[in-house]
Amino acid sequence: MTTQTSPQHPPPLCFHYHGKPLHVQHHQGEWWLHSGDVLAVIGRRLGSRIQQLLAAEPTHENTPKTEVTKEYWPATALLRALRRSNKPLARQLRDWLNRQLLPALEQLPPTAPRWEQALALAAEAGVQVSHAVLQAVLTQGARWQHSHWLLTLDYTPDHPLRHAHGRLLGLNSSATPLQALAQQIATPPGISADNGELLGLAAACHQRLHSRLSRQLLRDGQGQHRPA
Repeated sequence: MTTQTSPQHPPPLCFHYHGKPLHVQHHQGEWWLHSGDVLAVIGRRLGSRIQQLLAAEPTHENTPKTEVTKEYWPATALLRALRRSNKPLARQLRDWLNRQLLPALEQLPPTAPRWEQALALAAEAGVQVSHAVLQAVLTQGARWQHSHWLLTLDYTPDHPLRHAHGRLLGLNSSATPLQALAQQIATPPGISADNGELLGLAAACHQRLHSRLSRQLLRDGQGQHRPA
């Protein structure tokens, strides 16, 4: 089973400001806003001014460069930059952050995004596995025991339904007892392997048999030289 989510950070929360998405990430004990989303909200001219003010922040150069700090701005620093602008767009965004977004975020448990992600992925994985087992037993007869799948999961927090997505991919593989492997290879139609794969399998078997026989001969020779 594979997942397509980052192991280091939970997925960002997504809010909408005047119909435009604004992603928010909790990092290093504070809330960070996606810089690209903020620039799309306030426009190019005001955005350039805000970027200059943020670059002049005393803590800007000392902030460790991580995936979050490269793409997000800390909410506290952004608020300070917005206060230094007299533009209406800056004042409106500042009021929305102070009165609506940040108070709402402070009421969330610290692990809310991670819990939401984990529960959603676990539920989706259970649904997909149950569906696969049901279909295999009903449609494949006795061959259901040899069915293999790859389960891929993805979590999209800004999806309208805020749910995990899952998909099962059938793998063209089977399970064969060791005793029946040689017979399956030798008799038609055999196994779906090209000449190179069969040659590699034969070489590995020959090497393993040679090693085993060599150890057996060594043990037999040592036994013959022991005193009665």
